Amino acid sequence: MKFKLKPLAVSLLLSGFFMPAAQAVSNQTLQSEIKTLQKEVAALKRQSGNDSSKVVSSRNKKTHNESGSYSDDGLQQYLPFDPDVPGQAYVSSGPYIGVPITFSGTSLIVNSPNVNTDAQLLNIRKNIINQLNATLGESGLQPTHSHVLLSGVIEGQANATRHGGSPSTTDIDVTNVSLDTTIFGPSDWILGFVELSYNNGTPMQDVFVSTSNYRVGNSRVLVNKAFVTLGNFTCSPMYFTFGQFYAPFGTYSTVMVSDVLTKLLARTKVRALELGWVQQSKNSFYGSVYAFRGDSHVGSVPLVQNGGINLGYMFDFGLLTGNVGGGVIANIADSGGMQLGTDFQNFERINHRVPAYDLRASLGVGKHINLIAEYIIASNRFSPMDMSYNNHAAKPSALDLEAAFSFSMFDRPSSIGIGYGNSNQSLAMGIPNVRESLVFNTSWWRNTLQSLELRHDREYAASAVATGAGDTAVPSQSGRCDNAVTAQFDYYF
Repeated sequence: MKFKLKPLAVSLLLSGFFMPAAQAVSNQTLQSEIKTLQKEVAALKRQSGNDSSKVVSSRNKKTHNESGSYSDDGLQQYLPFDPDVPGQAYVSSGPYIGVPITFSGTSLIVNSPNVNTDAQLLNIRKNIINQLNATLGESGLQPTHSHVLLSGVIEGQANATRHGGSPSTTDIDVTNVSLDTTIFGPSDWILGFVELSYNNGTPMQDVFVSTSNYRVGNSRVLVNKAFVTLGNFTCSPMYFTFGQFYAPFGTYSTVMVSDVLTKLLARTKVRALELGWVQQSKNSFYGSVYAFRGDSHVGSVPLVQNGGINLGYMFDFGLLTGNVGGGVIANIADSGGMQLGTDFQNFERINHRVPAYDLRASLGVGKHINLIAEYIIASNRFSPMDMSYNNHAAKPSALDLEAAFSFSMFDRPSSIGIGYGNSNQSLAMGIPNVRESLVFNTSWWRNTLQSLELRHDREYAASAVATGAGDTAVPSQSGRCDNAVTAQFDYYF
């Protein structure tokens, strides 16, 4: 057993050798004292390990790094971990993946983008290993042990919306409940992730009732994400993931409560294979390639013909920090917005595939200013039988621009942000033409976020016409404007 004696213990031992012979203790007594000291040192080690398990993870950042790495502002980044718990598995809680739990105003990103979760988890495990090495030394690590991390979020909203030309509405709802389970190990090269979420949407039709307005009857729990990742950032920048997750096309980071138009247009959930890499340095490149089958198809049956490439660069130049990048996907018709909004879910056979491009940047200027920009556009037009706009084939696109200023209010991190979104030729999806937002965010209690958002949506002009999949006509939006006030409370654990 290796142990380190403190100066007082060393002085006690040395005194046994340099005291006058008449005062020296016997060898038997000396050995007994050494054993006693060994037990005391072991107890101190256990106490140190138990104390480290009480430390709450700090994952601070100046900008949201979509690849999963976060700029370090001096605080250690690791999870609660008790190396002295008997058995082969350690269970701990928090933090919710993708959301920084911190009193740093620059980190008040309300909507987690939910992409590149695998790379985020690899960075978390790297920080766990580094912390254990620093605390116990390499001999203290047990590669056969597993670490089970439980985390999640409970989110509620209250809102009032004034619809142009229609009666106003009010609502109180539980908008998000998620429980995440992450399994690190037992090998340092493998991890698993499962996210269970609940659905607060319209109640589903059942065999007894053709339609239902019983709202709470649809609190169904579903598997939102489930994947396995092979990789170890302490040894290699490469990783491989297979399972169900959001494709790394776009990032959709925002300081707003409402979804950005780019997310409504293009976020894509897939069952895929992904190969990626993240350079393990302060200023680093990252990227990934992925492939999946998708639901829409040109031939008579669906094949593995969709996929894409994602590239980016993270940097920290002191005053200026950020993340810039871009990507391409082979067929945007598989996005959630296209499948549900344009009704491809009922007309999956399309005339031709439509690739799309993504350009993005998130910048931090000093400690108080954050800028976000993202633009997504289809590379060519859909067939007019699949999606049209004003009697010609549609080429949808969306833009998101945001700026936020962070400050301290009553010793609590706070921020105020403004946002502008614009979509083009996307009437068939039912998303607004223009979205303008103003939001105030604060974190009054640790592991919580409180937000108040004012949103103004302007729909497409009354003269605009569109059709969706299967040449289905889409009702005109009449150029109306909607105004909404939303208060949101998030509790992360």
